[in-house]
Amino acid sequence: MKKLSTNAVRQIWIDFFKSKEHLFLPPVSLVPVQDPSLLWINSGVATLKPYFDGRLTPPSQRLTNSQKSIRTNDIENVGVTARHHTMFEMLGNFSIGDYFKKEAIEFAWELLTSKKWFDIPVEKLYITVFEDDQEAFDIWTKNIKVSPDHIFKGTRETNFWDVGQGPCGPNSEIFFDRGPSWDPENIGPKLLKDDIENDRYIEIWNIVFSQFNNDGNNNYTDLPRKNIDTGAGLERLVSIFQDAPTNFETDLFMPTIEAIENIADRKKTYNFKAASENKGVINRDNTAFKVIADHIRAVTFAISDGVFPGNKDRGYIIRRLIRRSSVYGRKLGIDKPFLYRLVDIVVGTMKEFYPYLIEKRNLVVESIKTEEEKFLKTLTKGSEMLENVMAKHKIISGKDALLLFESFGFPIELTIELAGEQNIKVDQKEFEILLDSAKEIARNSRKDLKAWDKQNEIFTKLKVESKFVGWDTESNIAKVVYLFQKDKPLNEVTGDEAFVILDETPFYAEKGGQAADRGTLTINGQDFLVIDVQEGPGHQNIHRVILNNKKIKIGDIVETKVDSEKRYFTMKNHSGTHILHAALREVLGNDVMQSGSYNDENGLRMDFNFNRLITLEENHKIQKVVDREIGLQVPREVYFTTMDEAVSKHKALAFFTEKYEGIVRVVKFGDFSSELCGGTHVENTKVIEDLVITSIESKSSGIYRIHALTSHQTVNDYVSEIFNNVIQEAKIIMSKYENSSKTLKDSELIKCYDKLLKVENSKFNIGILKQCLEELKNIFKNYDKKVQDLVISEQISKFSDVKPVLNNDKVNQIEIKAKNLEVKAIKALIDNLINKHKDVIVIVTSQINGENVLAVGVSDSLNTKFPAIDIFKNYKNLSPKGGGNKFFAQGKY
Repeated sequence: MKKLSTNAVRQIWIDFFKSKEHLFLPPVSLVPVQDPSLLWINSGVATLKPYFDGRLTPPSQRLTNSQKSIRTNDIENVGVTARHHTMFEMLGNFSIGDYFKKEAIEFAWELLTSKKWFDIPVEKLYITVFEDDQEAFDIWTKNIKVSPDHIFKGTRETNFWDVGQGPCGPNSEIFFDRGPSWDPENIGPKLLKDDIENDRYIEIWNIVFSQFNNDGNNNYTDLPRKNIDTGAGLERLVSIFQDAPTNFETDLFMPTIEAIENIADRKKTYNFKAASENKGVINRDNTAFKVIADHIRAVTFAISDGVFPGNKDRGYIIRRLIRRSSVYGRKLGIDKPFLYRLVDIVVGTMKEFYPYLIEKRNLVVESIKTEEEKFLKTLTKGSEMLENVMAKHKIISGKDALLLFESFGFPIELTIELAGEQNIKVDQKEFEILLDSAKEIARNSRKDLKAWDKQNEIFTKLKVESKFVGWDTESNIAKVVYLFQKDKPLNEVTGDEAFVILDETPFYAEKGGQAADRGTLTINGQDFLVIDVQEGPGHQNIHRVILNNKKIKIGDIVETKVDSEKRYFTMKNHSGTHILHAALREVLGNDVMQSGSYNDENGLRMDFNFNRLITLEENHKIQKVVDREIGLQVPREVYFTTMDEAVSKHKALAFFTEKYEGIVRVVKFGDFSSELCGGTHVENTKVIEDLVITSIESKSSGIYRIHALTSHQTVNDYVSEIFNNVIQEAKIIMSKYENSSKTLKDSELIKCYDKLLKVENSKFNIGILKQCLEELKNIFKNYDKKVQDLVISEQISKFSDVKPVLNNDKVNQIEIKAKNLEVKAIKALIDNLINKHKDVIVIVTSQINGENVLAVGVSDSLNTKFPAIDIFKNYKNLSPKGGGNKFFAQGKY
């Protein structure tokens, strides 16, 4: 059998399906786009959901890909089993309403067995099908001529793909036989027939025949468009072609494992043959190497795709992977940050297919090293906690073990190992129960998010064509070619509102971060308001139109008119987004990449990945770069070209979170900004006029959101409003100072106020102005406390000569009736008298703004026998309302 490298296996797959008229889709980011049901892209088909559920029309009905994916529901199995990974690549071929079972099976067999392609011996392959899928069984046995002893019928549990609501169907799996040496009990094909876990027969291919729709209640109907969804794990295929005991002894991971050996100064420690020589026995050193090699690959890709270590969601997963790797590094004797040193190995291994890793290298290294250094301190705390637990208990509870696992990243194996060194046992059973419970809670919280959208027949069958002409015009004469209302296609509509498709339209549909146009359709002199435009699966712009009980019918001739003012300001903001993005990259570095945006007539918003908050100085530089490009009056250029030429010739930024079709549109502003974009833009940067950043905030770990405004008038109004509001707030503070200045003066406060007033009205000085205001607030806060202390001191000084008298219990007591004495002053007075006279009860009443206040304080020597709260409640039958304790009580009566 051929011995193939990882890159060769992947390329053969892609080349084969290209030869079968499949369009190759380059891999996209691990971070899902507009899919809240997924934390990560977790399969090759996950990126294609809009094509399968009918929201978008695919660029081809035949597709193929090799998609990086992450699954983290069983991280603890990574390094222990032969084929578990956090990040893996899934090779796929897909048919969306094109070929079905026969062709899918024939493609699989040809690729696997043909000497031109993978050339796997036929006798090494075994097949499973769903027991009720006679069609697939017949294709395998009659068309492909698979031997009856090499094909088995599986149950619904093993051979039917179903996630609840949404598309589903039977599947057929292909297994590779690694031979009797992996079958010590010589059970043979019965392992497959009875679905027994084994290391002999390795699943290398799964074809899902997506032909039904589950309504969520297990009622199944035929899909209007039947699909093929195929997945083959690249790592598994590579292990087969490299005759590796596990996925790890391949060219994907061995370079990293060898680098770890060098860092740990433990060359030749990793046992390449451990899995084949000691089947079922865990080699702990090997586990440590595997965990680190797996996790550093996943972390490198995740950070490159804009996910940074953090406290929640994806960031938490990445933090956990880094910390778990660090713990296993300690088991190999590595007690310093080291993971960041492995990034170059990962980049070198993967760069042929993922060249973008090269430019992300520095960002990844810096992020991992910072996280490692933080964790070394945390790890020390975890070790201290474990030592404290072991010092107090003869057995470590499952609760403590889980706390170590979740809070400090201690694998249960490490806790058991360290405890075992001191002959202390760990309650593993309780740990497993608690861990399973935690997993179940997590699973249940996400279960309802897994179902795919139901296919909508209106969209899956929508073949009508519509052309967007809005790049060149804001009005035209068009014809109504499609109407629907409440999910029903109609020949004519009336009532409140309807959805209209025109043969040609200047109305821009919301996409690419740009808001939809609004405007009017005029038919036979009657105006219809267009309030929204969305894109259909076939790139038709679907207009949401207010009818007001007027009628529209198919064939009507329409005069269209886009709201020019809304379009004009939206264009300024969209072009401003491009210029701002390029400015961010110039000032902060090319690692910065936009991860989302929204532009309308009111302003712009952009999310971008970065590993820290931007400084005030960087903010100024970014705005100055934008001003520079506006001042240079750079004309807009637009090119329609291939993806390759867009990137190579026009240096266009392609956001790999997005999908691009054969011909792409490039929007350029000189050599400064070049992006793939379908939106409307100003003809020259001078039209943007001005731009001000209004805020930058953290959205999640490593993701920041920037808001900005464009246009001279808008920017000037915003800056003036900010300055006016800040100065007004400062004046209110100073008016309070004036009222108190007779009691106490503060030159520092006056100096700070003068400094604030001298800040020049400019967008570049907004940050400085706000800093001055914060400084003024802090100074005044301290000043006001000093004034209050002086006022209180003066108020209570008049009672300094009061003397205690013996009460009925022969205890010293002071009673004071005061007026306009605030509660804060009353408490200070009581504290002062107790400190002065020691063994004393102090009772103060005061009338404040028409309300009567009572407070009681008792010295430490007396409050056990005479609690302040008891004296308060029973004072002269006043029935006061309030509370306190034995030291002090207060309230109203």
